[in-house]
Amino acid sequence: MVEANIIQGDCIKELKKLKSKSIRLAVTSPPYNLKKDYLLYIDDVHIDEWKKLISATFKELKRVLTPDGSFFLNVSPIPDKKTKEIIPLDSIAWGIGKKNGFFLRNKIIWHFNNMQNPTKRLAGRWEAVLWFVKDINNYVFNLKDVKIPVITQNDKRFDASSGRNPTDVWFFNRVNNMTKKKLGITEHPCIYPVDMIERIIKMSSNKGDWVLDPFVGSGTTLLAAKKLGRNSIGIDLDKKYCEMTRNRLKKESNLKDFM
Repeated sequence: MVEANIIQGDCIKELKKLKSKSIRLAVTSPPYNLKKDYLLYIDDVHIDEWKKLISATFKELKRVLTPDGSFFLNVSPIPDKKTKEIIPLDSIAWGIGKKNGFFLRNKIIWHFNNMQNPTKRLAGRWEAVLWFVKDINNYVFNLKDVKIPVITQNDKRFDASSGRNPTDVWFFNRVNNMTKKKLGITEHPCIYPVDMIERIIKMSSNKGDWVLDPFVGSGTTLLAAKKLGRNSIGIDLDKKYCEMTRNRLKKESNLKDFM
């Protein structure tokens, strides 16, 4: 039976406690500084404070990831609080990752339908998922596990029986309020689609590996890891979110939780 370790606390302090080179894959989406209601965490800080948090996260992940490990970071373009100019958090995160010794393997565009409809700019319908690796020449990549069906069966460029390589544009709709209510996770404002995280976990880890989410929120990463036979660690500052994750895991199976 796979394990899940749900840790309440400051992510940087808790990351420092993890064993070096023990995690194969980290997947997370930190707060975007959009004034979302994350209970204890205040999602309204100066951009320099956000950069410090992300840099500290990269630094600790560089230590805890295995030599062939990967880090998938989901961030979004956001409007400046005063001028409303768009700030490309993905570009900022790339620079921080490089300074901490990571290499960018892919910038994945997560495309979706349901979101806001502003009147003074084009409607945003994507976020970035940045795939970082510690070693550009040595990383887990299980392409055969994430191939998608070939659209044209008679296309001689592809083996229709094995599928084709997914592109770097992924379509997964965001989790709507109706689904949140059904799952009992309405208190969290931003929730991953489980199938997107499953693709990442299948692609960049193997069964029995450890998967980490330092901003675990509603627990989607741990759910996906459990389903795919991976061990997992989730860290969150808020007790309610830790309980939310624990409750979701219990509903799914008899997964053993460790505090």
